[in-house]
Amino acid sequence: MILDLEKLSSDTQLVAADEAVRFDDVDGAENRINCHIELTVRKIAESFFIHADLSGVFTTRCHKCLEPTEHRVETSFEIVVKKASADTGAREVSGDDDLIYLPAGEDQISLDQHIYENLIVNIPMQIFCSDDCKGLCPGCGANLNHEECKCAPESDPRWDALRKLKDTSSE
Repeated sequence: MILDLEKLSSDTQLVAADEAVRFDDVDGAENRINCHIELTVRKIAESFFIHADLSGVFTTRCHKCLEPTEHRVETSFEIVVKKASADTGAREVSGDDDLIYLPAGEDQISLDQHIYENLIVNIPMQIFCSDDCKGLCPGCGANLNHEECKCAPESDPRWDALRKLKDTSSE
């Protein structure tokens, strides 16, 4: 998203846009978040204070049952953009990622990297189709949300001694 600062008034202004943000999903496949962006931009002197609200939805696979599921991401961030004067040089160095200095004569800033980073950081490591997802059976691969497991129940050999004791006492 390119923001043209020259076209903004000196008051508070709202700017909205829709974008598709591409990212690599956990399984390595390319995915995208259909994102709605709302900016509140305040201009004070040669500084622009930008507050961004991001919300988006993307489809991925549940990490338990592998069924497709939609996940919603909502986040916000703030940055300050300052225009450098002609005598300060092309770009002042700032250690803060939320403070950006524009070279003299430039009026446009790209918010793509800020949008991407803030969305990606807010995607959880594991996404489930529901809180009570039962996942897949590790033996037969059945989706336990829709069907019963076809595996024979395994007995734990640690209990064999007690089973033998029970069998001898019941005779």
